[in-house]
Amino acid sequence: MILRRLSKHVKEQNWFAVGLDFVIVVFGVFIGLQVSNWNSAQALKAREGELLSELRRELETSITVTNQKRDAFTQVIAAGERSLAFMESGASCGTECWPVLIDFFHASQWQAIDVNRSTYDEMRRQGMPRSRAVIDAVESYLLQNENMADTHQLPVYRSLVRQMIPVSIQTYYWSTCFDLVNGRETYVLDCPKGASDEVAARVIDRIRAHPGIEPNLTEWIGIMVSNPADLGEQNEAARRAMAVIDAELERDS
Repeated sequence: MILRRLSKHVKEQNWFAVGLDFVIVVFGVFIGLQVSNWNSAQALKAREGELLSELRRELETSITVTNQKRDAFTQVIAAGERSLAFMESGASCGTECWPVLIDFFHASQWQAIDVNRSTYDEMRRQGMPRSRAVIDAVESYLLQNENMADTHQLPVYRSLVRQMIPVSIQTYYWSTCFDLVNGRETYVLDCPKGASDEVAARVIDRIRAHPGIEPNLTEWIGIMVSNPADLGEQNEAARRAMAVIDAELERDS
């Protein structure tokens, strides 16, 4: 309709009307673009809000998982320290050989400590978060984890000691001395005997006689001793990131 009217005014050489029609067209296009941009901005804001909420849940879950691993690593460290003390003592295990053998096995446990970062990576691919504060807080948390993961490799001790433990004892260990529930590993300290003290003593003697066991166990536990505190600091970094996300969600609500 506006085009027919514009054409009519041009034929009539009514330049004032032509100018007015032109202004109306330009204004209409401008308003249309503004409305489109506003709709796009609102859609982006809503999408970012959804992803920020998902990122917050991801961080919250990582705290729970990290606490579980921290508890497990505390058990590994304690078992490793008891094993090293036993080796250094030179004493016989006597009638308590089974707990000593189980300590050697507990000390070989390992879990990856990398955290889930899929939501954050997806946000970065989409040019989000737009808040520099959120980016800095989350990346500080991820850097804490990356630095720890770089040194948290499978220990040589793990392979050495398990090569000397009979399969029958390992089978019993996994069924009786180890729990895995909802992704949480627990190492049973008062594990019932799965072998006689005589059998356990022979295995311990082989372990003790291996020249690589003590130095590699020392290296492994030396790496692990700082993990519980470092993982605690990682969780604090995650909580700080969650607080920044909460502030951003509150600001955009």
